[in-house]
Amino acid sequence: MPIVITEQKGVVTGNHAPLDTCDILKYIAFTMAQHVLEVNGASIVLTGSFNPTIFQPQWFARQNLLPPEECEKAEIKVIAPQICEFQTERFIIQVTTERFSALSKPDANPAPLRDLVAGTFFTLEHTPLNALGLNRDMHFAISSEELWHKVGDTLVPKEIWHGVLRGRVGMKAVLVQAEVPAFPDEKQESARLSVRIEPSPRVKLGVYFQFNEHFTAPKDEASGYLIERIRSRWEGAYSYAAEVANHIISSIVG
Repeated sequence: MPIVITEQKGVVTGNHAPLDTCDILKYIAFTMAQHVLEVNGASIVLTGSFNPTIFQPQWFARQNLLPPEECEKAEIKVIAPQICEFQTERFIIQVTTERFSALSKPDANPAPLRDLVAGTFFTLEHTPLNALGLNRDMHFAISSEELWHKVGDTLVPKEIWHGVLRGRVGMKAVLVQAEVPAFPDEKQESARLSVRIEPSPRVKLGVYFQFNEHFTAPKDEASGYLIERIRSRWEGAYSYAAEVANHIISSIVG
């Protein structure tokens, strides 16, 4: 249903409820653009050997990695020898014996996520780490069904499939791999960029981009090497993902 904006006694409303300034600007932007970023998230993932019971909200508070008041309000899902999971106002933390994952909630400032993870493993400097993923997820709303189909038709041309497959042929997903740009290290073979594009499961007529910059630690450097990658590359990875996604979308739908 389209949003109908009216004004009554100085209050701007939509079809059913008052709209705040953010809603109005979002609506105006969408009507003027062919695509709009609707959902935005980020995560940092490390693989290695972990003790999940360490990573409790109060531990982060004691180490001055998160504010005590944020940790006191944390929603704990599970704390056990094999897994720990909780969420705060800004973050979702998930830890198993082989994987640590910290996610920022949608539209949160990405800088604190970098500081949280780098600070955590600076404190736990002897934790064995072997690989790192810097990730960003973006869901774009496309202004029409015609343009939405154009994205899939451009990324996966259908002509080659006609006459071989039956029924309507559609793009399910595209996965592309490339080098990490401006990587400040001669060990370029230890880093790679993966970009996945598919129909959004969260936004109607949406396109989902998933970016992963993957780093493998050299055996002689391990944990320190990966923590330095978080500090030096996080902002670049985050902004580069937006640059690539906007280039692809704008090139196709305008």
